[in-house]
Amino acid sequence: MHRNSTSVSTKQKRIATLAKQSPQMAFTSLVYLMDLDWLKEAYRRTRKDGAVGVDGVTAAEYEQELEGNLQNLLDRAKSGTYRAPPVRRVHIPKGGSTTETRPIGIPTLEDKILQRAVVMLLEPIYEQDFLDCSYIRFADDFVSGFRDARDARRVMEVVPKRFGKYGLTIHPTKSRLVPFRPSSPWANDDRGEPDEPAGTFDLLGFTHYWARSRNGYWVVKLKTATDRFTRAVRSIDHWCRDNRHLPIDQQHQKLNEKLLGHYAYYGVTGNSRALTRFLHEVGACWRRWLNRRNNIRSMTWEKFLAILRRYPLAPVRTVRSTLRYAAKP
Repeated sequence: MHRNSTSVSTKQKRIATLAKQSPQMAFTSLVYLMDLDWLKEAYRRTRKDGAVGVDGVTAAEYEQELEGNLQNLLDRAKSGTYRAPPVRRVHIPKGGSTTETRPIGIPTLEDKILQRAVVMLLEPIYEQDFLDCSYIRFADDFVSGFRDARDARRVMEVVPKRFGKYGLTIHPTKSRLVPFRPSSPWANDDRGEPDEPAGTFDLLGFTHYWARSRNGYWVVKLKTATDRFTRAVRSIDHWCRDNRHLPIDQQHQKLNEKLLGHYAYYGVTGNSRALTRFLHEVGACWRRWLNRRNNIRSMTWEKFLAILRRYPLAPVRTVRSTLRYAAKP
C-alpha cells in the first residue's frame, strides 16, 4: 500500500469513528485534513485515460510537475480562490439508437482530482447514515413486478404524479407495461380480454425472458441485450483497427483483458451462447484487421488459427449465477 493511502485511510477512519459516535454532531471544518498526501492519493484514484476537459491538459502533462501542480491546487482550494472551470460538453451515441445522442459533461483533470479529494472527505461521514444493506440511491432505471394487472396499471398511473412532486419525470417512451408471465397461451386478464403475447424487457444490459429449465420449470433467464452486444463488438472492431500495427503479443494481452472484462459483467448462468458469439466476433475482428496490416492481405484462416494456438483468446467463463424466479410446470 502506498504511504499516501495509509495516511488517508487513517484519517478517514478517524472521521468515520467521530461520525458514528456522535450522529447529531455537525462537522464545521474538514479542510484541514486535506494536505498534499491527500491530493496525491486523490490523484492516484482519479481515472487517467479519460477525455480531456476544456483546458486540454492530459494526465501525462499534469504528471510532469505533479507535486507542484497538486500543491498549487491545494493552496487555491484552502484559500477559497479555486474556481471550477467550465465543463466540456460532448455528445455520445444514445443506447439503442443509431441517430440519437445524449450530452455528457467532461470536467478538467484537475477538477476531477479535487472532486475526488472532497468525496474522500465526505464519504466516511455519510456512510454512517446508511444501513449495511442500503445502496446504487437514484433510480435511473427500475422494474416493478406485479401478479395482478390491475395493480400494475394503478402504479403506472400514480408513479408519474409521485415523481412530479420531486421535480422528476418518467421517460415517456421507455416507461411501459410488459406482459411477463411464464405460461402460454395467456389467460384472460381482469378485464376479460385476452392478454398480449409474452414480452421481454431489457435492464442493465440484459434481456430478461422466460424459458424452461432442464427440470421443466419456468425460470427467468438473462442474455446479453442486442444493442449492448452490437456496441461491444463495434468497440472491439475499432480497437483492432486502431492498434493493428502493435506487436501480436501486445494485441493479444489487451484483447484478453477486454474479454475478461466482458465475461466479468455478462458471464451469468444461461448466457453462454451470447458469450461464445462474442468470443467468435472478437476473433473475427482480430483476424480481419491483422489481414489489413499491409497490402499483402495474406492472413488466411490457417495462419490465424496458428496464431491462436500460440496466443489463445480467453475462453468463455461464467462468473456468477443469476437470481431466478421459478414456476412449476
